[in-house]
Amino acid sequence: MAWDGRKLKDLSKEKGISLTELAELLIVSRQTVNDWIRGQVPKGNHLIGLSQLLEISPRFFFPSEIPGNISVPLHRKRGVAKITGAMKQEAAHMAKQYEKLFNWAPDPGLVPVLRMDHRDRQNAIAMASKLRELSGIGSHKPMDYEHTFNLLSSLRIANIFRYFPKRLKGYVFYCKIHKHRVVFVNNDTNILDLIFPLLHETIHAIRDEEGNALSDPVEEDFCDAVANYTQFPEEYALLVYNTIKGRRKEVQINLLKNFSTENMHSMFGIMEQLKEINPVFDLEVGGANTNLKKQFPPIGDILFKEKDPRSYIHNLKALSPLFFEIVTRLIDNVTTRKTGEWLGLESEIDAKQAIVELRKIRDGIGS
Repeated sequence: MAWDGRKLKDLSKEKGISLTELAELLIVSRQTVNDWIRGQVPKGNHLIGLSQLLEISPRFFFPSEIPGNISVPLHRKRGVAKITGAMKQEAAHMAKQYEKLFNWAPDPGLVPVLRMDHRDRQNAIAMASKLRELSGIGSHKPMDYEHTFNLLSSLRIANIFRYFPKRLKGYVFYCKIHKHRVVFVNNDTNILDLIFPLLHETIHAIRDEEGNALSDPVEEDFCDAVANYTQFPEEYALLVYNTIKGRRKEVQINLLKNFSTENMHSMFGIMEQLKEINPVFDLEVGGANTNLKKQFPPIGDILFKEKDPRSYIHNLKALSPLFFEIVTRLIDNVTTRKTGEWLGLESEIDAKQAIVELRKIRDGIGS
């Protein structure tokens, strides 16, 4: 792997650190920093210092070639986090770990694609209606995480659960690996925060538009609108609005929290739909939403609820049947370590137990 010093200049700019400041913090000359940018590899202690200051893995500066059959648009970030070159590199590195898996998997063939001639509100609602029907959710209920994963399965999108590195500030990201549409899910994501970004990336997958949506704000806004209407049907938003309108602020917040608790969704998400009904309606729900999230787990805790790799395999089968199917086909042809990596299991003992359970399910042995 070759050192790419140009990344140092770009990353420093993203972090708001001038090259002169960088030199001072590392106690080297400005000329030394210039030499690094031109291609000279920093000494070990300087490389570690650079990585710590810029909050990036050292491998970021030694990029391995990402094959052309892997694409990582990385549309949706977390909160106010900006999408950076470092984040893209981390996402691409994670996707590359699954290159062989999807290369060996059966060709996905024809996959569902939904396109609209006009990216307007009417078409956003129409697309959302089709997606809700595919998910199997009731007509008036907001989407929950289980029906959202049902939707991905119906659309033949493989979802992979992993704990993201801190530098990859996202809940989920969509990519293509050997023609397979894949959505990576951060196990640290609270289930209330998960549904909207998961829907957003799913919509990018089925829109299958050419080009990078990051440079097309109209496409991003359209995907946001479809995700909102998919999560919250108009009937539900109207029910919430009619229930809380005209009441005192504190009563509105408590009622909104009750709706969110009962239906397992973020208070921020439903507020966006209430503003669609009445643009001047506004509630400060930050504190209430923070308290609400404490009642619900991250998706990783649901997957590993029993802290047993065998139980994890059954949960994985329920929430990610396509990925489960692909991995199960290949377990006899790869090492325990590689299977564990694909499953996000660090312990070889856990990986071995998981493989035993995969084989039992495949061969119809036991439950």
